[in-house]
Amino acid sequence: MVRAYHGDNFDDVAPSPAAHGATGVPANVAGPPGLLGALAHGWRGCSTWFAAGWRTWTLGGLVLLGLAAMGYYLSWWRHGGRLATPWLAFALACAAFYNWFQVIGQWLLYLCARRRPAPPSRPAGLTVDVFVTACGEPLPLIERALSAAVVMRGAHRTWLLDDGAEPACERLAAQLGAGYLVRTGRKDAKAGNLNAALARTTGDVVAIFDIDHAPAPAFLERSIGYFADPAVGFVQVMLTFCNSAQSWVARAAAESTLDFYNPTSMGADGLGCATLIGSNALIRRTALESIGGYQPGLAEDLMTSLALHAAGWRSVYVAEPLAPGLAPPDLAAWFTQQLKWARGVFELLLIAYPRLFLRLTWRQRVVYGVRMTYYWIGPVAAVHIFFVAALLLAGSRVAQVNFHQYLIHLVPLGIMMVVIRQVALNFWRHPTTPQTPLWRATALVYATWPVYALAWLLAVLRVPLAFRPTPKVAGGQLNPLWLLPQLAALVVLSGGIAYSLTFAHESRPLLVLGFGLAQAVCHALLLRQAFSGARVAADSPQVGIEATR
Repeated sequence: MVRAYHGDNFDDVAPSPAAHGATGVPANVAGPPGLLGALAHGWRGCSTWFAAGWRTWTLGGLVLLGLAAMGYYLSWWRHGGRLATPWLAFALACAAFYNWFQVIGQWLLYLCARRRPAPPSRPAGLTVDVFVTACGEPLPLIERALSAAVVMRGAHRTWLLDDGAEPACERLAAQLGAGYLVRTGRKDAKAGNLNAALARTTGDVVAIFDIDHAPAPAFLERSIGYFADPAVGFVQVMLTFCNSAQSWVARAAAESTLDFYNPTSMGADGLGCATLIGSNALIRRTALESIGGYQPGLAEDLMTSLALHAAGWRSVYVAEPLAPGLAPPDLAAWFTQQLKWARGVFELLLIAYPRLFLRLTWRQRVVYGVRMTYYWIGPVAAVHIFFVAALLLAGSRVAQVNFHQYLIHLVPLGIMMVVIRQVALNFWRHPTTPQTPLWRATALVYATWPVYALAWLLAVLRVPLAFRPTPKVAGGQLNPLWLLPQLAALVVLSGGIAYSLTFAHESRPLLVLGFGLAQAVCHALLLRQAFSGARVAADSPQVGIEATR
């Protein structure tokens, strides 16, 4: 039963065909076939079974080792009377909660990753409107996206949704054969722009592209057929980025998404809960109408998919790079994007997720729990940085020994997290996805902890944050205040390490020194991008444009 969503209320509107089993898992997700079924299909079937089974068993074995490492980590809290200390007991509760969602939940998604078969044929008579959203971006970037959308194969009508109301954009749309839509004001930002266009168009399905994503000619051919199942409310196509060579930040930002857009999103799809990402998405018009349109907010895409799933609609993830985009080219763009996303996601975690929790299947609860707790890496990192800095500078011998024991218990879990993530990415990555260590992504995300911690604080205190599109070109002004926490952390950590090695009366445990050094290196890598004048390939989207031609 599909349910219409109106604020806190749901109304039954129409029965939904049973395209899924009783568990809610999509019937057409390509998972490992049963051995008897594989034998029935001969050598090819057996090879498919063994290949998929080998991946599952390998990941399963690694996850068991990871669970053992997690048990070892949590055992530290139970020894030495630590649970008798209220703040340590609270810290254990937080650690267990974080591990449940972010670690165990992530591993579950890896184990559930599956590839879908090719979509069925496009349903007869299905009409498509393609929305390309713009708001003051450079004209060459708009031309790149709009011209690519117009020439996609398959019947469709392309529209430029211009919140910048630029006459040059109107002329460009006419020149390329696209429709042109503007509205009065910019209420609700991107969501408002989309909803205004929905009211003026009639396509059965709307395909949505951010202005930096240029769809391939085969985009609709590889995605629209999934709407043959009338229960499917939306299809999300993989996001990839073509400007990694533009700067260190662009490369690290692009690499930070490899895990999410490959095994993580494929696992979410395997659990029947692909989520909207913002661009490269196709949504059934009646599904949007059933929830009152595209949901406004800083995380409008995630909120929209949450409402669609709560209303009973199903989703599909297409793990193919069919519309490459641009990663944030510098720290100004990166921080703008991450603060907006983290603040929006935390708001959903605190408000929308609890409100809609009972409307979701348990699989959907796990998937959204993993997505909405990701940015807790900020507060978690802040706590660890504070403790190691304090211990290096002024920690007692007892405190140092205790923290050293804590790190001994933490390191095996950290190693298993890295190993499992890398193996899952190698197993499930698209052939075009680079097979590379993720140290740049790890350093960039970890050193962005002040942004995530600030976002959590703003969400808890209900402090509003204005919507700002992610800058698509390099050269934006970076407020020095953004870098003060990282600079302070680097100075304190470096000073603590130097003091421990030269002036401290008692030697610090090597593991504590190593942990402090790792923190300092992450901060140094990020600050180098801001202060060393690191070369950005271009102060325009030209690098990304040329990469997709």
